[in-house]
Amino acid sequence: MTRDKTDRGWAWAIVVGVTVINLAVLPMLQCFGLIFAERFMSLGIAATQTSLILHLNGTITCSLGLISGPMMKRFAFRQVAYFGCLTIVLGICAAAFAVSLPTLIITYCVIIGIGQGIIYPATTLALNTYFRKKRNIAMGFSVTMTGLGPILMPLLIDVLLENYATTGTLLILAGIATHSFIGASLLRPFEKQKEQIILVDKTTDILKEEKSSRKAEASCAKNEANLQDDVVQCRLLDEEDAEKERQSNHRHLENSEMRENKNRGTSFLKKIATNLDLDLLHDNCYIAIVLGMSVSLVAETNFNAMIPFVLAELASLDRTSIATVMSIQAAADITGRLCVPLLAQKAGWTCRNLYVISLLGSILGRTILSTWSNSYVIVIGVSLIVGLAKGTKAVFQALIIPDYVPLERLPSASGIQMVCNGILSISVGPIIGLVHDLTESYVGALYFTSLLSLSCVFLWSISGLWTPGKNILRLNQRSLEEQENSHQNV
Repeated sequence: MTRDKTDRGWAWAIVVGVTVINLAVLPMLQCFGLIFAERFMSLGIAATQTSLILHLNGTITCSLGLISGPMMKRFAFRQVAYFGCLTIVLGICAAAFAVSLPTLIITYCVIIGIGQGIIYPATTLALNTYFRKKRNIAMGFSVTMTGLGPILMPLLIDVLLENYATTGTLLILAGIATHSFIGASLLRPFEKQKEQIILVDKTTDILKEEKSSRKAEASCAKNEANLQDDVVQCRLLDEEDAEKERQSNHRHLENSEMRENKNRGTSFLKKIATNLDLDLLHDNCYIAIVLGMSVSLVAETNFNAMIPFVLAELASLDRTSIATVMSIQAAADITGRLCVPLLAQKAGWTCRNLYVISLLGSILGRTILSTWSNSYVIVIGVSLIVGLAKGTKAVFQALIIPDYVPLERLPSASGIQMVCNGILSISVGPIIGLVHDLTESYVGALYFTSLLSLSCVFLWSISGLWTPGKNILRLNQRSLEEQENSHQNV
């Protein structure tokens, strides 16, 4: 990969394309509770079923992580993004007419989930391919511009629901999602530098040397051969040697076929492991990072999606007030995306440290909300805290894996993380709704959500992953050293 084309030029068009895609397709996720609140109430869908729908969508999205690595190696990220955008648009249109739990699962969970699982690896790989030194700035700009959507979308969706109900609102959102094709068009594949291969020349030289040696031997034989009988004997010896060589080659082929038949099953498993890059699972630090992020992601995703239900129950707010609170939270979100990366760059904080700080901020906000939810002023204050934490997490959660693994292993590493997210989402996520149904209050659900986020902090603390001064990225550092050595050799 040529370094002179990274961090400049078309790289910033990639940032614009990723931002357009996110602005077009994310409102469906960001305003999930606001859009479906009335439909769920009319259908009698409980909190456990709501959590099931939410986390089943995340599970299907993440289940595509196993194929994202091979898929991104076979197809360009522009082609993958096109297909993902089309799938999401069709899924939103189908969800507009879903009036039962099974149809909601098929449309929102399956179709839209597949589209999201296809788009995410494409946009992530595109950004990390075009940026090296300015990766943090590019990611910060992308997620900051994406944060503009949640400021306006809750207010817009409130107006749309008032005039067009849930079906009309979803169809309009599907029209907005079609603008993602514009962003996908900007994801131009990276032009790799053509390397000159000299293996053919080396092979030609070897063949020439063999021919010259054979000619020399033949000339010596002619000089020494004085009789015709000697020539005939040489020919007979050559024929015998050729026959022996054919027999030995035949035996070699038979032995190789037997070995291939015996090792066919083992080689097949090795190919799968190689394509999926499962050697990453031998790194304990990588496993700790993936598990911590997956558990916390389940908790944070559930809380962010269930905010309208939480505010309606604990604070007794109407739909317009909930939309206002969500817009204020989104404003704090975008403030965190803008300011925190700049402060982090000056202070030299690592991505993992800031991710842990964002989790602690979310835990603090949920604790305050579960205790003093009767005051509207306190609810506004909590939305500011949660928004800042959410913005910080949005910037740096996408950089933790790319900062740890080299670029060539990033699709597989992200794929493994997505699979882990999906497994924990479907196994742990519905428990949050079950806690609400058992306690008949979102207070217990909020405490359980905070406990999940706190488990990431505990796991990383005992692993030394977020302790200041002990943030050496071993795998990525080793890869960078190998790349530098390869460039020096060239």
